[in-house]
Amino acid sequence: MSVSKPSHEDRIIRNGMRARSKSGAGREAPKSKPTNWLRPPFYGAAGRQRGNSSLTGKALDWQARCQKNNLATTTTEPHESRPPERPKLGVATPLANEEGSINLLLDGVLAHLQPQDRFFCVLDNVCKDGTKAIVTERAARDPRVVLVWSPQNRCVVDAYFAGYRAAMNDGCEWILEMDGGMNHRPDQIPRFIEKMSQGYDFVGGSRYLPSASHKSPLNRVLVSKGGSVLAKLVLGAKMTDMTSGFECFNRKTLGRVLEKGVQSRANFFQTEIRWMMHEYRWAEVPINYENTNFRIGRSSIREAFRLLWQMRRAEKQKRKLA
Repeated sequence: MSVSKPSHEDRIIRNGMRARSKSGAGREAPKSKPTNWLRPPFYGAAGRQRGNSSLTGKALDWQARCQKNNLATTTTEPHESRPPERPKLGVATPLANEEGSINLLLDGVLAHLQPQDRFFCVLDNVCKDGTKAIVTERAARDPRVVLVWSPQNRCVVDAYFAGYRAAMNDGCEWILEMDGGMNHRPDQIPRFIEKMSQGYDFVGGSRYLPSASHKSPLNRVLVSKGGSVLAKLVLGAKMTDMTSGFECFNRKTLGRVLEKGVQSRANFFQTEIRWMMHEYRWAEVPINYENTNFRIGRSSIREAFRLLWQMRRAEKQKRKLA
């Protein structure tokens, strides 16, 4: 019987089997590390050692897969971070003769507004300087600035309510009320936004919380603080500050204010509003308030006492009917 000589391929197989038996045949082969399909194989020096000057076929395949899945194969610039979207905010501020500080106020408020937000600057015939012209010029350059011309205003309450209505008619979901003249600091606007984002219906600024302050002539401090104390004693109010005008509403609560209205024609209307807000989910944030105006009208103080007792009687009647 003739025996054929082993071919060259048979000799390679036999030699491989002998080498395997010597090295421990039957052992479990070590597990190879999983390859990351995003990693370009045979790229760089290793590829060049195998006779490729740049990319091998596998590397080209990797690049094609990246392009198919819209993945970049080169370093790109990071995306510009944008603030998270939130409900449309409207800031309502009555102005008088603020020519010296209006640009500072506008810049400070606009720094915290998003493109969809609006700053409603309410002006009437009380304005005798160049405030209206400055606001008009800024409104022409920035759509977030809105001039609300309200010559029919008879008092400060009318000016505030004109701002409320303008914000509601413009579709604002949150309406922040603040004074002009830099009495209320624009850099504290984020405190209200943060609280409103937690689901509150109303957020009021308080000058009597920790880290808050009230820097004004003594007579103004006594009237403001005294009004809050009386509201607690007479009405049972829970807020620490019942006379501040730095506050934020949602559409539901401000709609209630516009529907019910207020009786005061002076600063006591803030106390009326804050008393209404006790019916909703409310919170307070500390603010730092400063006012150098000494003047307080006696008629305003008399009106405040009269309306406070009327509110007390109305509250008693309400509890009896409940």
